[in-house]
Amino acid sequence: MREKAGIMDMRKAFLIIVLSTLITACGDQNIVNNIKLIQTVGYDAARNGIQSAALITNYEEVGKTKLEFFVTESNSMYDSMPRLNTKLDFPIEYGQLRMALFGETFARKGIETAITSLIRDPKISLRTHLGVADRDALEILNVTENKRDPYFLFDMIKQNIRSGNFPLTNLHVTFFNFFGEGRDVFLPYFTVEHGEIKIDGLALFKGDKFKTKISIREAFLLKMLLENSKNGSIMVPVRGPNQNRGDYFLMNSIGSKSTFKVISIGPPACVSIHLKLDAQVRDVPKWINLASKDQRVWLEKMMEAYFEKEIQKFVSLCKRNNVDPVGFGDLIRSRSYKWDDRDFQDHYEALKTTVSVNVTIVQTGR
Repeated sequence: MREKAGIMDMRKAFLIIVLSTLITACGDQNIVNNIKLIQTVGYDAARNGIQSAALITNYEEVGKTKLEFFVTESNSMYDSMPRLNTKLDFPIEYGQLRMALFGETFARKGIETAITSLIRDPKISLRTHLGVADRDALEILNVTENKRDPYFLFDMIKQNIRSGNFPLTNLHVTFFNFFGEGRDVFLPYFTVEHGEIKIDGLALFKGDKFKTKISIREAFLLKMLLENSKNGSIMVPVRGPNQNRGDYFLMNSIGSKSTFKVISIGPPACVSIHLKLDAQVRDVPKWINLASKDQRVWLEKMMEAYFEKEIQKFVSLCKRNNVDPVGFGDLIRSRSYKWDDRDFQDHYEALKTTVSVNVTIVQTGR
């Protein structure tokens, strides 16, 4: 009995030591209302450097939060946070940062320093989203402040990736596209319409500089080329043999898979693209009878021809602007013994592509 009692005493002593350690550890944690949590930041070009703006959550009481807006100017990206800290009554914590927005002028000058600064900070999540505004980022953040939601822009991007037309993009993907050979960066492009923030497509970059913008429709094409485009949707034009004017119907992607094959490394290089698309069609014109197998097959063939043409147009747009969001350069590099990025860039506009699309209508709806 004495032996058992001794064992029990030892267990109690061990438990007390463990609990004491945990309590001490908890004591070292920052209290939420004693720090300033930055969730969204914006960067704009300023006369003497960079203008930085931050949305900070102030936890006034349980269940209630207030957004605070702070702006500062600095000579460099690395000096922006220390300067911002001089305007605050509590220290900055940016481990909860989820969104960084670049003003258009800032993005056209180059975002390399911003990407490097964010990626090197171990406190910042690789799932942080980046975006470009069609104006100063400060203007977009001013509108965001009225939403009283520090994650508003972040959530907009997330839901458009998950259930919309946007390909996956975050700090990790941007880092890979920027520092990887043979591919270019793309980021969500924001505007303001009737006082409301709107994602208006994707900003395409050459190196670290914003080069051109593509529409939501073109973003969907890029998504199909890069990944499974599940849940994306697009209005597709259709015209029957005896129709004087065209109609439209809604196509929802149930799933897609793209396959790339290098035919020749060139120069100029030649790549074949095959896309398999399972689709749901809705709101089709009344003159199309989807219960008819012949008409359903006809509609599938029409959609195949449409997407083949649209993908070729999108690739031409990329070549014309010397941007490579698809990663053709990376594909050619993986098949080349002697890869030369400059040589590929010199011949990029002459890149040849063949596109074949296979569409299967798996669900229908009026």
